[in-house]
Amino acid sequence: MPASVEVFEIVPVVRGMGASKITIRRSDLEALEHSPANDAALRDRVQIAEAGPAPGGLRDESVYPRFTWGIVPVLKFSEPLHGDLGLRLNASYELRPGLVLSGSVFQKLGGNFDGCEFCKESLLPQVRSDAYRYNLDSDLAVERLTLAWYAKPAENLYARVNIGYLERMHGGISTELLWKPVDSRLALGAEVNFTKQRDPGGMGFGYVRVPADGSPSYHYEHEAVSGHISAYYDFGGGYLGQVDIGRYLAGDSGATFSLDREFANGIKLGAYATLTSASAEEFGEGSFDKGIRVTIPMNWLLGHPDRGEFNTTMRSLQRDGGARLEVDGRLYNSVRDYHLGVLDTQWGRVWR
Repeated sequence: MPASVEVFEIVPVVRGMGASKITIRRSDLEALEHSPANDAALRDRVQIAEAGPAPGGLRDESVYPRFTWGIVPVLKFSEPLHGDLGLRLNASYELRPGLVLSGSVFQKLGGNFDGCEFCKESLLPQVRSDAYRYNLDSDLAVERLTLAWYAKPAENLYARVNIGYLERMHGGISTELLWKPVDSRLALGAEVNFTKQRDPGGMGFGYVRVPADGSPSYHYEHEAVSGHISAYYDFGGGYLGQVDIGRYLAGDSGATFSLDREFANGIKLGAYATLTSASAEEFGEGSFDKGIRVTIPMNWLLGHPDRGEFNTTMRSLQRDGGARLEVDGRLYNSVRDYHLGVLDTQWGRVWR
């Protein structure tokens, strides 16, 4: 940039939304370039604030539409020591800022999962214990195919709407609103979903239909309204807490409590427990849902910058109580990387 430009305002854009605004002065960069501990000294002079609306004249329209894709190996656990190994093709087509058409296709290569007899005995709608049908009925399937809209309706507010096949078992519409100031440890969110159970056969297009005689072939309330009010809190030191209160896919109501530890390399380990109105008898073996989850950023594995992540959840048994929709692109983890806290932990690389 020419010497006449003294102030730089950098706005990280996530899914078409400005996540924050980092203001840096040229004179500070020049004065501190060769100083000791220059990263901390520069951080003291940099301002990080709410992004606000992006000036229309500064948006680079040449990057849209934008198409990205990738193939990754996947191990899908259906129950402990049982699952399927395959390949997942992910693709995303950003039509314009905030409007994204995306999907994923899974090709099964092998596995040791032959069935799940006890799953058929569930006393709750089979919103998760029916997953074995989806593993057995088709080796090639469309896991997800959605049109998503992201926007910032007001200061510190982020919004999301996903329509289509939201996950392998359910399709419909998912909406979310998040309040997250740039400089706040606390965030509040609300999510409402209307879903139907997808057809397990073939590529997964279509939805489960109730036979004409009224006897369903799947013990599942084919249409479901679910949603949660959520609170997120960054305790510092990499510890993140989350509480979700609301209605789950099987119609039970309750709360999920989560605690995660995020390390400097981006790896995240966490545990959660869900207590709902479903009794221990209705829930089945295990009495309530709980598990351990692991997130590994792809850039740590690949050795170069990449926004992809490897996620897995380990639980003793997948049951129907406390089941949530596995929708892509939830807002909190999308925007927090560019807010105070996470941004400060990565600030030491600013001169690289």
